[in-house]
Amino acid sequence: MNPAVLAGKVRAAAVEVLADRGLDSTVLPETVFVERPRNPSHGDYATNLALQVSTQIGVPSRDLAGWLAQALTSTGDIAEAQVAGPGFLNLRLAPAALGSIVVAVESAGAGYGRHPAIRALIGGDTDAERFAQVRRPPVDPQLLDRRVRENPLFLVQYAHARICRVVENSTKFGMQPAGADLGLLAHEYEGAAIRTLGEFPEVVATAAELREPHRVGRYLQELAAGLHRWYDTPGCTTLPQGDDEVVPVYLARLRLALAVRQVLVNGLEMLGVSAPERM
Repeated sequence: MNPAVLAGKVRAAAVEVLADRGLDSTVLPETVFVERPRNPSHGDYATNLALQVSTQIGVPSRDLAGWLAQALTSTGDIAEAQVAGPGFLNLRLAPAALGSIVVAVESAGAGYGRHPAIRALIGGDTDAERFAQVRRPPVDPQLLDRRVRENPLFLVQYAHARICRVVENSTKFGMQPAGADLGLLAHEYEGAAIRTLGEFPEVVATAAELREPHRVGRYLQELAAGLHRWYDTPGCTTLPQGDDEVVPVYLARLRLALAVRQVLVNGLEMLGVSAPERM
């Protein structure tokens, strides 16, 4: 479930909650905003909808947030909804709802999040020239030719190459990730990677609408950094180590890695930048 779908569910729940209590649902905004909390331990997403409309309907914001929490957790898509502060609502998605983001990437493949207008905004000839145009703030052009993680272009391309190497090595173990149980991805970095995947279509659509391709470049850096952070964390290995057996969680991680690779390719191709398999 990506943020746009979740926002629609929050609004639908709010309409139902207000109608059941004889309150005016026309005060609800047409678009409800959800965002990731600064502290991941607070949940996957948060919304301040109760704070926005509580005064207009004459209900304490914490009460309204509590009603929303009850309605949302009854749907099965939301595993946990907690009221925080004066009326913020922190939401944690159910494993199936979070995993549906990976399924959406797999289903759409090369079309996931793609927008033809982005490529038309980028000029330049070698990868460095093009990527330099989508950097805000600008980066030293000489840095873009260096193979160091401080180089944002290398960071993104290396993330793609790194996944390719893992996929190549996975064949030695006969690993088949299709249909793997995504509910096994319980680490916070795995959840962060999935949520980032879900935000790609909206990022691209906004970048195209505002003619700001740097939004795509910034997104790819975030996704790549999250991938490296996940891979470098002990206990998050994707391939069996030593005499380990291929347990289901390895297949789930490989399935997620493939989804990340697909989005990296989609984003880089939109910017006219190569996605090397080895570096």
